[in-house]
Amino acid sequence: MLRKLQKILCRENGQSMVEWALVALFVVGIVYMFRESNILPQVTKSYNNVGSYLSSTPTSEQAINKYGALSNSELREAVSNQERIAMDDATLRNIAGAFLGKTQSEINAMLMSNANFTAKYNPNALNQGTLLFDYYINSTGDGENGSVKTRFDNGVVAKDNLVNWMQGNYTQYPSTQKQMESDNRYFFSDDLIYTQGVYNHAIIEANKNDSYAVSVRCAFEFDKTTGKANAVQIWATRNAQVNGSWVRDMTQGINGDMSIRVE
Repeated sequence: MLRKLQKILCRENGQSMVEWALVALFVVGIVYMFRESNILPQVTKSYNNVGSYLSSTPTSEQAINKYGALSNSELREAVSNQERIAMDDATLRNIAGAFLGKTQSEINAMLMSNANFTAKYNPNALNQGTLLFDYYINSTGDGENGSVKTRFDNGVVAKDNLVNWMQGNYTQYPSTQKQMESDNRYFFSDDLIYTQGVYNHAIIEANKNDSYAVSVRCAFEFDKTTGKANAVQIWATRNAQVNGSWVRDMTQGINGDMSIRVE
């Protein structure tokens, strides 16, 4: 969170004194006060909303409501890819924020199966870590199909909780369903909106015998004294199953790859 604050403070867009006061009050008066408490995820949500306000990036909820049903061509015409990358970045930060301040047993209780707490982020082994979910783009809204179709599957987060966590709502529901089909898109950047695979940020030729997906994984770090998660690394990859073997590639993020450390 502090790194995000640095980026906001370094901008030269002439924010008013009220905005600077809001940032200072929030960071000094709230973040440190609740850093080790159980309400840290709610604090993180409020912090991210302040950051979205100052940077003019829509919150995840606003992005879904405004752009979720647009076709790929409409979406690309309405919003630059850099802005859409920032939306996806905010969504992944929201998901990771659900785990901050939680112990390993508390995190396992949030999921449908136990997390992998020993795996670390490795850019050369993108299938490591805890698979939170796979996301499939079944239809882009362009062409004959006429509407956006997406699907979540295969992960450890129940569908009801997942959609809420994406929007920074950390209410926990006792759902055990991991599959969800939707007429909305939940990710917006170029690497995450096409039905076929993407490699090196370029669309690869679709083959009806191949499978394509987006995977979101995470890895955890814990405070040795409290046993609570003090950092979460979360990343998104595009995957293509070609001739029975999976090929994975990192998607594009704000400062390079879509791999984000939230603390």
